Amino acid sequence: MRRRSLRQALVRRWMLFAALLSLLFAGATVLLLFVLEDSFIDRRLRTVAATLPPDAHPLALPAHFQWVPFDRLPVPEQRRLADRTVGAIAEFRRADGRYVHALLVPAPGDARAVLLYDVTGELTVTAGLPAGMGYAAAVFAFTLLCAWLLANAFVGRAERHARRLLAQVRSAPEPASLEAMARDEPVSEFAEILRLHADVWRGRHEAIERERETLGFLAHELRTPLQSARTSLALLEEAEAVSPALPRLRRALSRLERAGNAILWLSGGTVLAGASRTHALSAMEELIDELRPLAAARLQSFSVRIAPALYWGAPLEVVETLLANLLLNAIQHGGAGVIEVEADAGRLAIGNRTAATDAPGFGLGLEIARRLAARIGWRLEMQVSGDSARCELRWPEDAAAAGTSR
Repeated sequence: MRRRSLRQALVRRWMLFAALLSLLFAGATVLLLFVLEDSFIDRRLRTVAATLPPDAHPLALPAHFQWVPFDRLPVPEQRRLADRTVGAIAEFRRADGRYVHALLVPAPGDARAVLLYDVTGELTVTAGLPAGMGYAAAVFAFTLLCAWLLANAFVGRAERHARRLLAQVRSAPEPASLEAMARDEPVSEFAEILRLHADVWRGRHEAIERERETLGFLAHELRTPLQSARTSLALLEEAEAVSPALPRLRRALSRLERAGNAILWLSGGTVLAGASRTHALSAMEELIDELRPLAAARLQSFSVRIAPALYWGAPLEVVETLLANLLLNAIQHGGAGVIEVEADAGRLAIGNRTAATDAPGFGLGLEIARRLAARIGWRLEMQVSGDSARCELRWPEDAAAAGTSR
C-alpha cells in the first residue's frame, strides 16, 4: 500500500475545498449579474410602458423601444406570447438575431400590443464575460495560493506538535509519564492516544514482569530436585547396577537441566552472543551421542556434516540447549530415516522426514526455540514441504568463525 504524508493529504483536501468554494462563488456571482441585468432591463421597460397613452398609439418612444400591435408581430412571436396576459414580460431572440424584452400592454378596443425593448447592445454581462474570465482565473489562482499557504501554516504547526509529541513518547521512561503528558495535552485526540499508549505499555510491562517472575520461580524450584536427582543417579552408577533405566534417567536429567537453563535465559533480556566461543562439531557430537538411543528406538539415525574448524560465538550451554530442542523435535515429530545435520559459516540445517501420524511443528516449543536463538543473535526458520521438514539456524557473518584448532 502506497503511504502518503498526512500533511500532504490535508493540504490537498483544503485546496480542493477552496477550489470548489471559489467555483461556487464564481458561478453564483455570474448568475446574480444576469439576474440583476434582467431586472434593470425589465424595470426600464415597465417605466417606459407607464408613460404610454392608454388608448392611443404612442407618438415617440426612447431609443431601442418599439410599440407593435399584437396582430402585426411575426407568427412565431405571436405563438410565443399567445398565452401571456397584459403586464407579462418575455425575452427572446428575434429572427434577425436581435435580443429583445417584450411587455404586453393594452391597446384600443380591448386589443393587445407589445412594447419591445431591443437590448442587444446593452447585454453588458455577456459582453464582459471573456474579460471577466481572465480576472476570475487570476482570483482563482490567488485563492488557491492563499489556501495552500494557510493550510501549510496550520498543518505545519500540527505536524511539528505531533513530531514533538512522538519524541516525548519515545523518551518517556514509564507509563506514568505518558499519563502526565496526556493531562497537559491541549488536543483531546492526542491526549486520548497518549492515554491508550500508556494503558497498552502498562499492560505489556505487567505481562512481562509476570512472565519473568514465573520463569524465575520455575528456575529456582527446578534446581533443588535436579541436584537431588543427579546425586541419586551418581549413587546408582557407583553401585555398578546395570539397568536400562539408567541411560533414560540420565537423558531425562540432562533435558531437565537444559530446560532450567532455558528458563533462566528467557527470563532475562540480555543478548548472549559473543560471550564465548563453542566448537560446533564437538557440541553436536556430544548431543547426538546422548540422543542416539532415543533416535534408534524410532528407527532413526544421524548424518552430520560440520566443518571441524567451525566455531560459534555463543556460550556452549545456550547452544547446547537450543540444538537439543531442535534435535528432539526432529526425533519426536519425524519418521523413520536419516536426520541430516549440516552447518557452514552462515547457517545450520536439520532435515528429516515427517511422521505420517504426527503433524510436524513445534507449537509453543517453536516460539521458545526462536526466543533462545534470539538471545544469542541467531534466527530460526522452519520449512515443511511434502513429507520432509527442515529447520535452519542463521547467524550474522561475524557470529561464526573458522579456526585451525579447538
